[in-house]
Amino acid sequence: MLPVYSGGHSAYQKFVVEMLRKYYPNPDAIARSTWDIIDRFWNLDLSYTEIHLKNKYSIFGPKPRNPSCMHRSYLLSIDFKVTSVTDWVAQLKINPLYAILSGFEVGDTPGVGTFYDFFSRLWDSDNNNLSSQLQPLKTSVKKPKKKGLKADPVEKTTVEQLLKELQGVSFLSDEQPYSSLFNLYKNEFLNLSIQKGLINTENLALAGDGTPVATSARERKHRVCDCISKGITDCTCDRFFSQPDCDIGWDSSRDCFYHGYDLYMFVASDSDSDLPVFPLFGPASRHDSHGFLHAFFHEKFTS
Repeated sequence: MLPVYSGGHSAYQKFVVEMLRKYYPNPDAIARSTWDIIDRFWNLDLSYTEIHLKNKYSIFGPKPRNPSCMHRSYLLSIDFKVTSVTDWVAQLKINPLYAILSGFEVGDTPGVGTFYDFFSRLWDSDNNNLSSQLQPLKTSVKKPKKKGLKADPVEKTTVEQLLKELQGVSFLSDEQPYSSLFNLYKNEFLNLSIQKGLINTENLALAGDGTPVATSARERKHRVCDCISKGITDCTCDRFFSQPDCDIGWDSSRDCFYHGYDLYMFVASDSDSDLPVFPLFGPASRHDSHGFLHAFFHEKFTS
């Protein structure tokens, strides 16, 4: 069935107050650093998540978990530095505070499958990846000659060619697989920063840069051809990649190779703490000159 409207952010705040008084009558029992997190989530209104994701649920079946609580709970796991969904589910069961701040009744928290079901509703595509899992062998990034330098581009397309190519593409926001994710970010974070005057759209100064995001220790791929049976061990046939949107890049800050993404981020450079404006993931090997163009044209059609 469709998720039941919870009563909005005020209902969440009322729930937190009642549960904290019940389970933590002595405020000093909670660390000051944890109170900082409580304060942030007390003011973080995620009720738009219920509205936006409502149509992602069927009218049939059992009552689902509240989408805003699922969203809030996952953000809490990041704040409390629990990176594994399995570990976070275990923490929700044994730590009443985590359940309360998420918006769940103590002793009635979601399982691992519920979280992954929620994640799937945030992705607007039947395909789990942007690109095909069957791809040619990827060009390796070469280590820079000097420490602290970024790796040379591996792209065969020049910046001039990419600019002309992207100028002829229409990036409709509702056709992007990540449109729901960006919609939530825009309505619950970006627009709020603008409304509070933290980001000045009338005199906006943007800065962009790429950040390494590692997803695994190594690149996972396997052969789908029969070249080995023919005695050919160094064939260039396509491989099946477990994470086709990722590849190997060079982290110039840590001077090491990594497997994952390059997160190119536009930030409001004239705001406090350089607040984020538009993020876009690309393969780890993508050079910042290409990352800028991809982020610029995608941001242009989603703003």
